[in-house]
Amino acid sequence: MGLELFSNNLRFDEDNKPVPYFEPLNDNTSSKRSVPHWNFDSFLQAFITVFIVQVSDGWCDVFFDYYRASVRSPIISTIFFISLIVIGHIILLNLFLAILLKEFDERSFIQEKIEQEQLL
Repeated sequence: MGLELFSNNLRFDEDNKPVPYFEPLNDNTSSKRSVPHWNFDSFLQAFITVFIVQVSDGWCDVFFDYYRASVRSPIISTIFFISLIVIGHIILLNLFLAILLKEFDERSFIQEKIEQEQLL
């Protein structure tokens, strides 16, 4: 979804002001330094960007850049990043709880089996 919403939207000039992505480069814009490492321009970069947001390591920089450079509306980037964080953390919490409950269930099953063997 980030690829659809934010692909090729993030480019800044040397004064750190957003510039349109498909306009020709002017004297104040570099083709190499103008696009941050976190972007949604390719699948790999989008995967890395989502990973950065999910581990909460520098996600505010990613959000702020897309908030400033949003072509449609800053509200779209706000909704996207908040929902990405909330849904992603809920999924990770459920995954952690599922693994934890499975471990407890296996231990109780082993304990019951040991008790049954001792009774026989």
